Amino acid sequence: MEWDLLEKTTFWVENVDLRGADLGQVAAAAAKALGLDAHEVMVVDVRPGLVAFDVLRRRVQAESVAGREGEILKRLQEVPGVILGPKAGVHSEGVLGLIALKPDEAQEVLSASARMTSEISQAVARRALVFASGSEVLAGKIRDTNSPYLIEALTGAGFRAEFGGILEDDVVAVVNRLEGALERGYGLIITTGGVGAEDKDCNIEAVLRLDPRAHTPWILKFTPDYKRHYKEGVRIAVGRVGMARLIALPGPHEEVRLACRALLEGLSQGLDDAGLAEKIAGVLRRRWYERMGKGGSEHHGFSGHSY
Repeated sequence: MEWDLLEKTTFWVENVDLRGADLGQVAAAAAKALGLDAHEVMVVDVRPGLVAFDVLRRRVQAESVAGREGEILKRLQEVPGVILGPKAGVHSEGVLGLIALKPDEAQEVLSASARMTSEISQAVARRALVFASGSEVLAGKIRDTNSPYLIEALTGAGFRAEFGGILEDDVVAVVNRLEGALERGYGLIITTGGVGAEDKDCNIEAVLRLDPRAHTPWILKFTPDYKRHYKEGVRIAVGRVGMARLIALPGPHEEVRLACRALLEGLSQGLDDAGLAEKIAGVLRRRWYERMGKGGSEHHGFSGHSY
């Protein structure tokens, strides 16, 4: 479990004196007591009876902070030239202030924090936001049948699902809208459309900007002609940012219906991101194989929705 230090990264030891001590060793001792690498803590101030440290990272493991005062003092006392007085203690503000907790108090805080984190995670995971995509939808030329369907299906599965609006055919604009959804605490963010091979299709690229390790399996592939098709084919995406999942689905309504069923099944089965991406892509690939086997060759979908 990680805690965000929220800009309060300094702690200090009082009733301590240094006599010829190596500040690098002093910082390394404090870092080791907190489970950090030596370069992640530095001494920032030395005064009579006080040594101040700064943690050079934003997030820390909760278990490495709460109740670690005794370990810090023990490690410092082992450093040549560090002299601790009988009232030596560690002080800080914010999260690092938990260093000074007694062991039993620390365990109580950790347990409560773990319960709260679990509750928050569960609440976030059940909040869903659905986006439509494309200039055709924005212009009112195409009716958005996907969003109402997804919202109804997600609501029926126990999610609090809402409509997020229509995304432009612009990767920066899409990234900004997705980031806004993440900041508002949605745990499942779904886009439809914008995953095809045209140069305006950018939802896969937007997900990859937010999660470079997102899973983006292909649904079908073909040779780009650089007239209409600028990419190798059509794919979907399943990414993750913090506690939230980003899902990019195609635009054709029938494919959204198939993908939604696979998505809900995969979530109920507890699949990881890779497994979920493959489950969704698999049902869509099968549909295309069946269509191609029957002589279908177009790369456009149903209900007026393109990829």
